[in-house]
Amino acid sequence: MENMCRRIEEHLLSLHSLVNNVKDIGYATLCSNRRIPITAYNQAYRVNVTESEAQKLITDVIGYYKSMGVNPCFVVSPATRPSTFANSLLDAGFKLVLEEDAMVHEGESKNFRGVPDVNVVSSDGSLLDVWTDVNMKGFGIPVVLRDAFLDMFEKAIQYKGTKSYLGYFQGKPAGVCGLVSFNNVGGIFSVGTAPEYRNKGVATALLQKAIADSLTMGNSLLYLITTKGSDAERLYTSLGFQVAYTHRRYQLQLQKQ
Repeated sequence: MENMCRRIEEHLLSLHSLVNNVKDIGYATLCSNRRIPITAYNQAYRVNVTESEAQKLITDVIGYYKSMGVNPCFVVSPATRPSTFANSLLDAGFKLVLEEDAMVHEGESKNFRGVPDVNVVSSDGSLLDVWTDVNMKGFGIPVVLRDAFLDMFEKAIQYKGTKSYLGYFQGKPAGVCGLVSFNNVGGIFSVGTAPEYRNKGVATALLQKAIADSLTMGNSLLYLITTKGSDAERLYTSLGFQVAYTHRRYQLQLQKQ
């Protein structure tokens, strides 16, 4: 499990380096995006310290994110060292805010059937505005962050290992997802459906396309990360994904000045 976790965390490091700011401080990796004050883009992970160094790391990370006006966040996974690090975070006032499962696709692609009324196309730069708008609707992202997300997605599609998909329901843009591959590892991200098109098979069709393309590309590992116990997790399970491990996000709520 730890080896799988490290492979996925290395992939996430490559992805964050592509679209966000990444700072390697030796015993942890700090990801940040000043324009997007959301924990998924502002977090410390790949923690590897001794127990005696844990408190100093926590203090340094608090100061780093506090300087940006962002609530400090740590991701704790099976590869985190020391294994007691979560207890140190709780002692420092951090709260567990989210549990997520890393899911790995097992085996070959199933004989997927087409989804009625849904058409999936590989999106290029000409559709980036539409892709971004559908993504934001699917995840309920405030419109004020549109330019920041547009810039981030533009960086992602410039990388040759990125494939982005746009799903249409009865001819109207309805859902999106992305596949990013590094070193024969593929990660599926941003699986989102606009609220008015949910439960119509849009996400299923998008995922079927991403899975098939990942296999065609020769990826030896395909994964995604989702909220533990969610409806999305049940969908991914039905498409051949299995839980590899769980990681947890711990966040410290900064006092407002």
